[in-house]
This record gives sequence, structure tokens and C-alpha cells, in this order.
Amino acid sequence: MIYLVATAQRSDLQAVRESSPEIWRQVRRYNLPVQLALAAADDVIQFSEDPSTTAVISLAPCQPGSADLYRWGHVVTAGMATGTLGNLRMNPTQTLHAVDNLALSAFAISHGNHAYCLGLGGAPGQAWCGLEAVHERLSAGAEEDVLLMAGDQDAAEDGAPGLGVALLFSVRAKSYQPLGRIVRLLSISRNNTRTADVVPHAANGLAAFLPALVEQRQGPMSYVVPPEHTDGLSGVTISLEIL
Repeated sequence: MIYLVATAQRSDLQAVRESSPEIWRQVRRYNLPVQLALAAADDVIQFSEDPSTTAVISLAPCQPGSADLYRWGHVVTAGMATGTLGNLRMNPTQTLHAVDNLALSAFAISHGNHAYCLGLGGAPGQAWCGLEAVHERLSAGAEEDVLLMAGDQDAAEDGAPGLGVALLFSVRAKSYQPLGRIVRLLSISRNNTRTADVVPHAANGLAAFLPALVEQRQGPMSYVVPPEHTDGLSGVTISLEIL
């Protein structure tokens, strides 16, 4: 049996600074997607039996990097056009912003985690690959808890909005607080359905799934992932049961 036990979303860094100063000290040097993903993960990991043995699956952002790295790239491209690259010095911490699995490694260090981990690249629809991995690990009895987290932003520019989402699954039945009921994950199925209108965002698909879940009060539920949140090559349906 696989159960969804906790979820969290973070989109406001100021709120993280004010409500979670310790988390902010840990994430302040990272880029926006990583900051928000780690903040959301910290909100749910408290529901895990042991954060150090919880499997972690992290989705890399489709819009990686930071505003500083973005500006540095423009310096390079402009310099190539004129034949004069100019000042290419970069703060060493900025190079971290191009690392896809940064959230994964940062979480592991912060929580002393030494369990199974999986980093999925920044491509549309990877959230459902992550959910399939959750189902596979827990169904096989490999772990008792699995954390799925994702962070992304609309663009790697100053002021662009970002979103972090985290979901914690367990083999132990626990009440999912937003519903006050137990939520059981049954399966994730796919069919061949192509669409051209795909939104490249690691966190939006998971974020859209959560309100739909809360609207279902009890009984079986089939959530058909909106086409824009898929990989553009297959349709995805998530089957659950609310007890």
C-alpha cells in the first residue's frame, strides 16, 4: 500500500526568510527553483519517520540558472558578437546554479540522508516519471518513505516568479491533513496522446494536481493530467482512493 501523507508549496522567498530563518541560511546562495524546492521539502519531511533513510526524488527545473548567471551569459554572447568578451569574472557560487541535481545534494547534506536518490532532468512531464519512481520504490518495499520535490521558475531573470512543490509518500497509512482522510495511491497509467501545447515547468503539474485532490472528498479518483503538464508524447492518469 502507498499513501500520500503530506504536501507543501512555496512561492514566496520573503516568507521563507521570515518564517524559516534556519532554512533560509541554508538555501540563500542557491537559485530560486532550488530555494523554493528545499523550503517545500523541509515543510513535509517532518512527517517522515526518519529523514536520513527517506528516498529522495528531485526534479530539475526546466528554467535553471539564476539572474546573475543569465546576465553573465548575455555578456558572453554580446562579446562574441563584437570580438571582445570583456570581464568574464563570476562569483564561484553562481556556477552552482547550472547544476541540475543541486536540490538533491543540498537536501541530502542538510538532513544527513544516505538513502536511495534519483535526479530527473529538466524536461516537461518529468513529474509523472518521478511519481512512477515513487510507486516502484514503495511497491517493491525498498523504502518506507519517499520524498518527491520539484522547483522551477518562469524565466531565469530578476523578478520572475518561481514555485517549489514537495510530496511525501509512505507505506504507512496516515491522514492527509488538507482532507483529514487517508489518500492511497493506486497506479499511474499512460496512453499515446500527442500534444503541442506543453508548458516546460517542473513544478506546475504537481501544483495543479493538489487542488484537484482536495476537491475529491471520498472514494475512487482518476486524475487525468492536463496535456500542457505532460511530456507532449503521452497522456497520464493517476488513480487514487480516498478513504
